Amino acid sequence: MFGCFGKSECVFCSVSTENGFSIIYEDDTLIAFHDRSPGARFHALVIPRDHVSTVKVLDTSHVPLLERMIGLGHQLLKDRGYAQNADQIRLGFHVPPFNSINHIHLHVLGLPFGNRFREWKYTPGLWFAEANTVLERLRQGLSPV
Repeated sequence: MFGCFGKSECVFCSVSTENGFSIIYEDDTLIAFHDRSPGARFHALVIPRDHVSTVKVLDTSHVPLLERMIGLGHQLLKDRGYAQNADQIRLGFHVPPFNSINHIHLHVLGLPFGNRFREWKYTPGLWFAEANTVLERLRQGLSPV
């Protein structure tokens, strides 16, 4: 397993309630938990149990994983009453070097944002890639970002 920031163990590879995470969903492949520093009214992270470092390493073999991650993100938002439109939700990945942890994590945001900085931080662009855009690029055989 590759560690995060050169550490021998990745913090997201050991997500558990015992380690202080507020888990809202888990199965054999994915775990979802509340972000410790929420950027919006609802802010969860969806991660794969298996270590995948960042959005930049994704390829066509990761399409099924991304589909599951995005599907779970939408379900979490729907369960909390969010409409599936861009005015109320945002799903995406921070692009290195703008990511905080080198274990891929999908940000699942139910708007509004907490403040203008948070809105900027999760606006698609150089540092934040919208999940559906990443998925479509991979389906086309392109680089994820």
